[in-house]
Amino acid sequence: YSISGLTINRTQTSKVGLFGTTTGATIRNLGVTNDNITGNEWVGSLVGFAQSYTTIDNCSVSGSVASTYITGGLVGYAYTNTIIRNSYSTASVNGGTGNHTGGFVGFIYRSTIQNSYSTGSVVTSSSGRGGLVGGTISTTINNSFYDATTSGQSDTGKGIGKTTAEMK
Repeated sequence: YSISGLTINRTQTSKVGLFGTTTGATIRNLGVTNDNITGNEWVGSLVGFAQSYTTIDNCSVSGSVASTYITGGLVGYAYTNTIIRNSYSTASVNGGTGNHTGGFVGFIYRSTIQNSYSTGSVVTSSSGRGGLVGGTISTTINNSFYDATTSGQSDTGKGIGKTTAEMK
């Protein structure tokens, strides 16, 4: 399934995305294309706050995402036993001056990312940023990559950076 042209402009709202908050949800085989998502904090194209046994599988996003704190292309904040696999983001992510800005996930805590990637730009003046993930605690990231050239990031330990040619 695909949703195209989704626009959300809630600059004073937290937990913003196609799904603001999920708990124990399974989201599978869904694309959000050409989106324009803006929120205050915990913002992602697909999910703002994915928590407690949420599974995201075979999903993709493109367009742009912006917020002031915890901003990700696919998911803003993934919390406790969330699994994200076989998914990708080509969205441009702007975290302003806020911490935890990532091309794929803004912040991830005690969760897993597998077989996923990000190729969008990541812009923030904060040091808490990354091409794939902005911040992480007690998380497993396997076989997941980001385009170091297009993201403008060169972080390590939160996914593997590759050149655009290597990503192809």
